[in-house]
Amino acid sequence: MEFSIVIPLFNEKESLPRLQKKLYKTMESISCDYEIIYIDDGSTDSSLTVLQGLKRSCSKMRIISLKKNTRKSAALLVGFKASIGKWIITIDADGQDPPEEIVKLLKFKDDFDFIMGIRKKRKDNFLRKVSSQIAKFFRWLVLKDITKDAGCSLRVFKREAIGALPLFRNFHRFLPFLVRAEEFSVKEVEIEHNQRKFGKSKYGVLERAWEGIFDLWGVFWLKKRWLNYEIKYKC
Repeated sequence: MEFSIVIPLFNEKESLPRLQKKLYKTMESISCDYEIIYIDDGSTDSSLTVLQGLKRSCSKMRIISLKKNTRKSAALLVGFKASIGKWIITIDADGQDPPEEIVKLLKFKDDFDFIMGIRKKRKDNFLRKVSSQIAKFFRWLVLKDITKDAGCSLRVFKREAIGALPLFRNFHRFLPFLVRAEEFSVKEVEIEHNQRKFGKSKYGVLERAWEGIFDLWGVFWLKKRWLNYEIKYKC
């Protein structure tokens, strides 16, 4: 299996049919061996029922439904463990990152271990965009993290790039930094960004800000205790 597409979701029943249609069309155009894994993170709407209906017309699709909402990082981890592809692709279920943009990222897979999007002309409200820029500044200040758009969920990476990483609550926000710390190569590529058509974001700005502060200092602690070594000689 070449590609595993992992999609965490929570209450996205309206977005799923459109996402699946575009995703299937994109991956079929690439002519590769792939699987699509939807992680229903304890949805309280009819997302699971919608997924079950979509699966009847797509043999490459798999569904994992969690008993309760565990948040995005945990849902991603479930998907990573269930996947079998050499490469993992992540994308949100809300449709804001167009599945067609996966092709742009795949152009760089022969030269980089981890490829991720930069949302060009981001279609989010002013407060969300400003809070992201503030978070970006503090990640650079505390961690010297050079990631331009850590909030972009469209990513393509080798399985081994995350194999030895310490995975914790909200690790997805720091994944590019952690991958770089393990000396894997990272490439950021500009992608289009859509306005959300259905529903609303599951996380408020204040909630993200408070969690981001605690997570940032947790990763700073981790960075200070990272085991670093250089091999002088071996035979």
